[in-house]
Amino acid sequence: MADEKAETALGRPMIASELDKAGKGQLVYVGRDGEVKNPASVRTQQIVQYVAFGGISAAGVALAATSFPVLVPFYLALGCRFFGAVRAVKRVNEASVALSKGDAVTGRALAEPVTRAWWAPGRVRALAELRVAIADALEGHGERALDRVRHARAKLSPRLIQHQFSYYTEVNLLISLNRLKEARNLLESRGPVPTGEVLKLSHWIAQMHLWVAEHAPQPVAPDAPFRQLGTPGEKKRPLEIDDGELHDRMRKGLSMTAGSDLLMLCAWCYAYKGEHDDARFCYRQAKDREGSHRLDVAMPKLAAWIEEYRKERPDLDQPDAEEP
Repeated sequence: MADEKAETALGRPMIASELDKAGKGQLVYVGRDGEVKNPASVRTQQIVQYVAFGGISAAGVALAATSFPVLVPFYLALGCRFFGAVRAVKRVNEASVALSKGDAVTGRALAEPVTRAWWAPGRVRALAELRVAIADALEGHGERALDRVRHARAKLSPRLIQHQFSYYTEVNLLISLNRLKEARNLLESRGPVPTGEVLKLSHWIAQMHLWVAEHAPQPVAPDAPFRQLGTPGEKKRPLEIDDGELHDRMRKGLSMTAGSDLLMLCAWCYAYKGEHDDARFCYRQAKDREGSHRLDVAMPKLAAWIEEYRKERPDLDQPDAEEP
């Protein structure tokens, strides 16, 4: 099964047409509204832009050569900068692919030179820095990753979708660093769940990741033993989600090739609510889908819960008995 998945991943295009069909190692084009854009339409727009800019540059060089030779180097430099920026964007995208596969070394090697490329637009350098931040996180340098995300976001226009995504990256980093109050304040500052498909998914994952961390065992004092919230005699805090909304999130995870993380978070929610049949279903479905290569780094509290839950329920990974 693992070999089949690896072969499938190798044969995938870099850009997926739908979020549900996107697997690890694939990207999607996302508009400013958070919705996935059609790759063919985006490529057509890019080709038109390349042809238009190339034609303008060629015409400028030709005109300068006949009338103002001193301007030839200017037009040549302008053209080189444009196509250099295109190459830089390609390297950032390739870094994203590598990082989605858990390859921090390759992702850093592709993105880091772009952060220092003075000729690349500031937006592209900032996007490259966000990729380096992800590499830092994968390598266990959460504080450094957090600083990079904040530094890169300051250089991005609030109108850009990447600016919005960076907040969810920051929330997840804060949770992994156990800075839960900061994470909650930041998440709540983003307002209600967005309507755009990809932004909505990012909000869901950050929100549910925060619930896992907030309800996980916490030390009551320095060097004190851990105390499990929800132990006998202590009332569990209700989750900020109703059954219908949780079911919708589960259905979204089921529809996605890379829905493992979302389904594991749904499994935790169902288990917390005491609905263990639904938790078992989500857990098993998550195992059949792609997710984070390093869940212990991306969501350490969730990874720890999964291990504990498997110990508590030895039948979790056992196949169902066949009915006569």
